[in-house]
Amino acid sequence: MLAVSTDDAATLRRFRESLGSKDTFVSDEDGTLARLYDVKWPVLKVAGRVTFVIGEGRRILKVQDGNEALNPEGAVAACPLRKKKPVEPADAGTR
Repeated sequence: MLAVSTDDAATLRRFRESLGSKDTFVSDEDGTLARLYDVKWPVLKVAGRVTFVIGEGRRILKVQDGNEALNPEGAVAACPLRKKKPVEPADAGTR
């Protein structure tokens, strides 16, 4: 997981520590990534809260924004790295 914010690095570091998160947080203070992903609000000079699940080939698999982006369950469910492979029963193939 990679968290990107338009906050400065010091603010972002304090936020990460307050969450007790081990994930990587990146400051996008100049808004480059926010502009590239078209999440910067036009009048307010800040980015909206958006979650992207990005798969192989940098393909965007899922986008969550607004209140939906606050709950990570949808993004986690869409993440191919988090999907577990089905487990075959122990007696499979013995009949």
